[in-house]
Amino acid sequence: MEFFLKNENDTIKLGKKIAYISSIGDILCLKGKLGIGKTTLARAIIQSLTNVDKVLSPTYPLMINYQYKNTYIWHFDLYRLKNVNEIWNLGFEDALNDGIIIIEWPEIIENTLPKNKIVVSLFEIEHNQRKAILQANNKSLNKLKK
Repeated sequence: MEFFLKNENDTIKLGKKIAYISSIGDILCLKGKLGIGKTTLARAIIQSLTNVDKVLSPTYPLMINYQYKNTYIWHFDLYRLKNVNEIWNLGFEDALNDGIIIIEWPEIIENTLPKNKIVVSLFEIEHNQRKAILQANNKSLNKLKK
């Protein structure tokens, strides 16, 4: 499924749509080059689900979690991860067992992830406009068509 994003507001709107279809147990993988809008998208998803005003980028701590219902939203930024095994030191096993996981730069751990995930790939098309391609092995994306 493709979405064309003319500006940052469109990215935020897409984040809200993804939040709407998200449920506990989901893994959202956000891919794209540096500065493409992954953190903006993650921030919109988290704010929509939690009503937290200030969502920080986990670039330096690598993981920040947010209270969500009786569990957490686990927000990982793996840009600085050097070794796939480092993921286990960040509470990833706990995240897999409970909550919603959002991963920026998931490529280093892709072979570790379950097949049932939502992948959002962001591309620049022209003049700061973006294209988002969503892929999933579950029925969640059908809700976005409505």
